[in-house]
Amino acid sequence: MKKTIIVFFLAFVTNICLAQNKSHAFFMIGNYAYPEWEKLEFDFTDEGREITYSYRKNESGHKLMVLGTKYVRNQKVLMVRIPKYNKIYLIFRDRKNRRILMTSEDNTYKKYFPLGYEGPVDGRGTYCDSCANEPDEAFYILDSFF
Repeated sequence: MKKTIIVFFLAFVTNICLAQNKSHAFFMIGNYAYPEWEKLEFDFTDEGREITYSYRKNESGHKLMVLGTKYVRNQKVLMVRIPKYNKIYLIFRDRKNRRILMTSEDNTYKKYFPLGYEGPVDGRGTYCDSCANEPDEAFYILDSFF
């Protein structure tokens, strides 16, 4: 019995440690071949945390300004702004469906971003050690912004 408890404890601790080594999570509409793709990236960098919003016409993206959090319909949401634009956007977490919702406060923009995957596909490509490809890992990074 003690061995079983120790094994489960070690598996739990290992899982937490591996998740904490991840520093990059992204949520994306479409893929790079899709003409209207959009992407939200959440990163831990040497300078701190940052969120980048990019899309087909601006692939390098905009670093979003985090304005804080607030509650909307009993859910804690993240408020962000694109520099040089006055519009405030809200980011909602949807763990159950493995996605996030980004909407403008005036409701002129509303899109769901599914969790993205960075790594080999069908055995081709390179593996990204710092990328959070599993929902628990990605939402762990995302939660740190809230």
